[in-house]
Amino acid sequence: MLEMKNVTKTFGTVKALDDLSLTVPQGAVYGLVGPNGAGKSTAIRHITGVYRCDSGEVTLNGEVVYENAKVKETIGYIPDEIFYFPSATLEEMRKFYRGLYPKFDDCLFDRLYEIFNLPKNSPLRRFSKGMQKQAAFHLTICTHPEVLILDEPVDGLDPVMRRQVMGLILSDVAENGTTVLISSHNLRELEDICDHVGIMDRGKMGLER
Repeated sequence: MLEMKNVTKTFGTVKALDDLSLTVPQGAVYGLVGPNGAGKSTAIRHITGVYRCDSGEVTLNGEVVYENAKVKETIGYIPDEIFYFPSATLEEMRKFYRGLYPKFDDCLFDRLYEIFNLPKNSPLRRFSKGMQKQAAFHLTICTHPEVLILDEPVDGLDPVMRRQVMGLILSDVAENGTTVLISSHNLRELEDICDHVGIMDRGKMGLER
């Protein structure tokens, strides 16, 4: 189970998160929805252990996430803005991910070339935004995460690839019991696939069901 308990985060005079709590049951698909500026990305950076809470805590199966390398090994994260090493190829990023994630699956990585059909040895900086997003899914799914965190995951993808990516995610949930949190400003995008939804506004949880 993934939990945020009464998390507050302030940047200068701006309160980005205001006593925010949410619960994602194990094996569930949870949609985190809200307008731009609601605090969704800030919440996700706490869930993935990038930010330290000013107050409150974020736990996965009862263990605090922040500065916990063992817990972070079980979390797959695809941000809205994808970052890679400037000259890295997909094959070079495979080696990098393999060193970080003990469960990295090379056989699955090879099979996914048939779905994503991305160049193996071209620098990722030459990829379009949509291709970079596909590369992120290609790499992250192969880590077999216990928890998959997705921030605006289908931006930049065409409708066919959106369906394929969502199909891969739901297959992973069904086969491996993966817990998934998806952030979006578009509720319609999520309502057909989510078991639970939390609606944020101005750093607070307005509704969770």
